[in-house]
This record gives sequence, C-alpha cells and structure tokens, in this order.
Amino acid sequence: MHAIEYSWLAAMQSTELYAYRFDRSVFRPFGSPEPHAYVPTEVVCLLGPHEMVGPLLQAHAEAGIELRLFANLWPYWTEVTRSTLGYSGIRLQNAQPAQPA
Repeated sequence: MHAIEYSWLAAMQSTELYAYRFDRSVFRPFGSPEPHAYVPTEVVCLLGPHEMVGPLLQAHAEAGIELRLFANLWPYWTEVTRSTLGYSGIRLQNAQPAQPA
C-alpha cells in the first residue's frame, strides 16, 4: 500500500517514470536489522536503454498496489508506526506539517 497527500496527486499524475535495467548479481541487501534496499557492490552498467514505465496510477493498478490519499499523512503515519506492519517513510520530509491535536 502506498499513501500520499492529496496535494501530491497532480504531481504523481504528471510524473514521467523510467526504468533502468542492471545485472542483479552485483546488488546486495542493505539495511539493518531488515534490508530495505539493494546496493551494487561494483560499478554497474545499463543492460539496455531506459524504458518509460507509463502513468503511475496505471502502474499501481497493474501491480495491485493500493494507493490511499490523505489530507495530512501524520495521523495515518502514527497508526502505522504503532502497528506490527512493516513500513517505509522515505519521503515524509515532503509531507504537510503535522496538525495540532
């Protein structure tokens, strides 16, 4: 599941995303205690030209990824971090400020 604020929907709809293909054998898990990324262990070269992914909303639908929209992410983020779910909040610095309780 992905979550964004309503204010980011237009940017998501207009973003052009490209995929770059690499040899996966040179990438290793990174992060502790649970790996959250894969990083190369040597210089990598593209396996071919980049490819346009297409509209992001369509890509989410085709991949079966639920997209939720919020006026403000912080109340939902608080619930997620108190749960037993795995999560990542790598772009929270772009969120609206938290609203006072």
